[in-house]
Amino acid sequence: MNGLIVFNSANDVAYQNLNGPLTEKICSIAIAQGLLPTPGAPLDSNVLLQIFSPIISSQRIMHCQFDNAYASFQCENGFNLTFGELLGFTFLKIGQVEIEQLMRQLGVAMTLTRYCYGANLFGSQAGAMQQELLTQCINCYESQLWQEDQQEQQAYLLEALPKLLINPELKRTVHVTLDALLEQLRQTGGQQRTHALLLVSNKLAALNSTRQALPLAPADLLFLAILSRALQSQRSQRAVAVFLQGVTHDVNSGCVPCIVHISRLHGHQVLLQLIEYGHMPLTSSIYDTFFVLQKIVAVQQQGDADALKPAYESLESFVSQTLTALKRHLKQKHDDLESCVKKFTARWENLRKMYVEFFKSYERELLVRIESNLPAFVEELKQLFTLSLASCDIASNQQLDQLAESASVVEAKLLEFAEFLAVKAARNISIDAYLEDFPGLVHFMYINRSSGQMLAPDLRQGQPQLLPKSKLWHMVEFTRNYLKKGQTTVMWKDRTFHYSYFLWFEDLSGGILKCSFDLQQHFLTTGFGNGNGNGNGAHKSPPEPGCLPMDYYSELAELCFPKLAGGKVRVYELFCIHLGLVTATCAVEHARRLVATISDVVGEGAF
Repeated sequence: MNGLIVFNSANDVAYQNLNGPLTEKICSIAIAQGLLPTPGAPLDSNVLLQIFSPIISSQRIMHCQFDNAYASFQCENGFNLTFGELLGFTFLKIGQVEIEQLMRQLGVAMTLTRYCYGANLFGSQAGAMQQELLTQCINCYESQLWQEDQQEQQAYLLEALPKLLINPELKRTVHVTLDALLEQLRQTGGQQRTHALLLVSNKLAALNSTRQALPLAPADLLFLAILSRALQSQRSQRAVAVFLQGVTHDVNSGCVPCIVHISRLHGHQVLLQLIEYGHMPLTSSIYDTFFVLQKIVAVQQQGDADALKPAYESLESFVSQTLTALKRHLKQKHDDLESCVKKFTARWENLRKMYVEFFKSYERELLVRIESNLPAFVEELKQLFTLSLASCDIASNQQLDQLAESASVVEAKLLEFAEFLAVKAARNISIDAYLEDFPGLVHFMYINRSSGQMLAPDLRQGQPQLLPKSKLWHMVEFTRNYLKKGQTTVMWKDRTFHYSYFLWFEDLSGGILKCSFDLQQHFLTTGFGNGNGNGNGAHKSPPEPGCLPMDYYSELAELCFPKLAGGKVRVYELFCIHLGLVTATCAVEHARRLVATISDVVGEGAF
């Protein structure tokens, strides 16, 4: 049984995605309670609301009034529920897997929702297309976790995109081809902020971007891989609108509107052309305003007067930035947007005056008036978000046709290498090549968390495996649990294998950065970073390492090196599995030489 239900602030069902066994289970409960007449009757939102309303109402009370919301419920027969909150929506993930796995799946589902909807979650303006896209992406991600192809499982388990290793000459040819593609988009369509990605059998062969484009975050790469897989059974050309994240250290990151054009080429190649659109300072400030508004709503419901004023000041700052960006970037507005801006400005002035009066007297009656006016202000903000994007120069049908033509040009240029790339992708890295120099090494996984890419020997399906899949997956979960406690180096062994895990930081020149910060003590007392940095942090579930639920490693780097500018620290992970006879000293030495060997093979700046 597996499913996701999302409730809005009024406890109505905004989204549901339930598999067959869970639907049957809920239907049997509904029939027993008299909510459904007979078996086979459709399971609509009203039935779900009546069954889950007591749990959701209790969750909101615990969250809003006590700031101590439920993280999960454990029920009989391994039936578990986990909870999440995002922009006023309550996410309920249901499944028969371990709580930790279910919480990770919930975090990924919430992230995919942001990618599909941006700031206006489940907005009526988005229509059924975005909802269908979200369902396809969630189903694709979860199906990859349980499929038999271990190589695909490995990538999704680690939340990193496999890097395809090709010789320097072919690599240069691919990059030159993609650069020519981006230049053509600039000249013919006037597109200044673009990216081009070439995937071969779901491995990253190349990523090229223009200078004006916002660098992609590790989560963006993995999302695009999920997106291309989710739509793979459909026509060879497809264009969708999404909202990428962008690197966290950029001031405009968080919500980057993009058109993604997906083209399926010869030999398992997939070309993704990304066109960023919208006015980034405006989109970013509106996006931030949504989150500050939710903070204010929570603070007001908790009755925390001391926290309300700084929250209001943050809201005032972001609204001011939004209005400034509107004047600067949208000087010629169409009628609908002009009307929306006037309504938004008027509602904000009314709200601002009420807050000013409240902070003079702190009268409860004024706070009630503020709370009654907030929903209308939020609706105007949603409308502003939608109309400001609609007013931008999004790729027209003619420009989309040009993207299809550009993809055909790329396919023709790479046609003579297509079969080679397909064969290389099927057997990217072999552990056999490392056995002579690293005796006893069974498997390794090397991940650049700053780029979101990974290198690992192929786990070939259908052949005898020295390393059982269960051992590999247990190793990852085991090390994550220790990483959440502040341990960046972990070693242990069982009767068969010796396991080692290393996480370290480097500067842009490749020099090792030593962290003097006591991670273990910090995690023990406050949780993680700013996410749980409050008095109850030690009692809340720590965030899960990965890139999709949150950019865990970027925040970890910021926590360890607060004085270094964002993007100046690279984070790496290395998992090694040796035969049990290998000593800890030998494993450490192998790890050092293995990283150096891989760097020589891959080349500088390629990983």
